[in-house]
Amino acid sequence: MYKRPFERALQKFSGEVDWVCKSFSDANLHPTWKHADFAREMMLIRLHDSWARFCREIIVISAYGKAVTVGGMRLNTSLPSIKSRSHVVPVLVALNNGRFPKWFAASDCIRSANQLKIENLATVVNALGASNSPADQLRDIRNFYAHRGRGTAGLACNAYSFVGRRKPDISQLNDFVAGGNTVLESWSMVLVAIATAAVQ
Repeated sequence: MYKRPFERALQKFSGEVDWVCKSFSDANLHPTWKHADFAREMMLIRLHDSWARFCREIIVISAYGKAVTVGGMRLNTSLPSIKSRSHVVPVLVALNNGRFPKWFAASDCIRSANQLKIENLATVVNALGASNSPADQLRDIRNFYAHRGRGTAGLACNAYSFVGRRKPDISQLNDFVAGGNTVLESWSMVLVAIATAAVQ
């Protein structure tokens, strides 16, 4: 029986993105700028992690198959060794010499999709490999706030032009850009568009 888990995955991701954007914007309501910045940092990390979970989910769904994409493509299980959804990641790790994919990275997702021989390969690869994806920028900035390790500030500043700073100022992602959206909202809209394309 063919089900529609792709629709559920997209709805879950889109809903979380909406919540993150609202919470990021509402951070101004916190009593101090430190509270506001802390809340924004957590929302940025949440958006990054949500994107990684979505990417993992569509690869797993595609490999297990027995599902219909949003565009109506019926998928079969991609490899004989995959007997259930829970088998997909162990099979992939075995194919990848014990290495787990970094689901937030388009290159790892594309490599995984190829290794698993998913039937909707072209759709997934074209979507996740989009040149306008902000996923790498999001990752570099997220890594600074998650780890604050040596060198992460430089990578984060290179990922986005933080005005007058040698380390990121999270509040600047609430600045408005062309189109009347904030930086974070703009990135989120692109990620949702990529996600929508990936599940077709």
